[in-house]
Amino acid sequence: MKTVHVVLVSDQTIPNILGIHHYHPDELLFITTPEMDKKMKIEAMRVCLSSVGLSWNDEQVHRVSVQEDSLLDTHRKLDEWILGKESSEFVVNLTGGTKIMSIAAYEFFKEYGATMLYIALHRNEFITPFPKRLGRKATPLSLRLGVKEYLLGYGLKITNEKSVRCAERDASSRKDLSAWIVEKYPLLKPLLERFSEKLRKQRDNRDGLDWSTSYHLVNDAESEFMNRLGFVHDGNEYRKHLTKSEIIYLTGGWLEEYCYNTISAMKGVGIDDVVTGVKIMNALKRDNEFDVMFTRDNALYTVECKSLDQNDDPKADALYKIAALQKEFGLRVNSFFVSTSPHILRDGQLKPAIAARAEQFSTTIVPPDEVVSFAEKLKAELRIA
Repeated sequence: MKTVHVVLVSDQTIPNILGIHHYHPDELLFITTPEMDKKMKIEAMRVCLSSVGLSWNDEQVHRVSVQEDSLLDTHRKLDEWILGKESSEFVVNLTGGTKIMSIAAYEFFKEYGATMLYIALHRNEFITPFPKRLGRKATPLSLRLGVKEYLLGYGLKITNEKSVRCAERDASSRKDLSAWIVEKYPLLKPLLERFSEKLRKQRDNRDGLDWSTSYHLVNDAESEFMNRLGFVHDGNEYRKHLTKSEIIYLTGGWLEEYCYNTISAMKGVGIDDVVTGVKIMNALKRDNEFDVMFTRDNALYTVECKSLDQNDDPKADALYKIAALQKEFGLRVNSFFVSTSPHILRDGQLKPAIAARAEQFSTTIVPPDEVVSFAEKLKAELRIA
């Protein structure tokens, strides 16, 4: 007997992907709408499922397009579709679609003794409200999506995978240095400002550059910093060939790498996957770049990092970038905004306008005095033991 997994298509694709992966059905039936077809939600789910090792040929995948607010239309089209398939075993995921679609699917497939399941958002378990004999005890879901797979589920793609791998390798190699910079930040800030001022316009220089600067070191931390980076000096003149990676690092990338390494250290003990310097693109060719993205229990998180004082963004307008994820990319995410800027504070507290904006965008702000304890902040917010 064939098992047919029935999916109610909606904007939220992950619960459906989790249900399909759990049951490994013989065939799929997508109950969709014209709006969801325009957004290519079915195609996105199939690509994601393929990336985790599950695929079906076109004869095994069925599609019924219905009016999202019509019980009659849904029943009529399902009556037409099911002819000759009545003896199949049906598993119906009631999580997606509209309420009307969910009611219609429940009423229709109940007559065929279907197993019904429901997955609460961001809960990696499901309940089976019907048939009653299966009981209501929650069943765990084993799949944990990485960043790439999660994005694929929403029809998004990473456009710079090779660069991401290079960025992760470089970040790992500078792990100790980045942590040390954060620890010594007050002592290194003038030198870091110097690098940012002189090198920021060179961040896109693929070949790097031979660079020199005249600078009078004022403390032992600055001296150690220059030595660890491999600068050659003659008196107060410092010189080095800087690669593109090093230029980015010296102009703020150190903070991004610090956050990436902090999160990466938790992989397997609370964090499922983490990437840095990732560029994503949607079906409309809109793209955006994010400092750090990670997944935990099939939820996606972003981390935006702002180093130094950010005099060009005193109101933390960069927070609006997080809102663009939902508006332009259809993603619901929680985020962290890690900043060394004093402009986000007033009398040692977050400015009310910035705090309100962070709450609006489901963002946890890590202010300057908490950057050094980012790991503890992250564990507390995500409830990682």
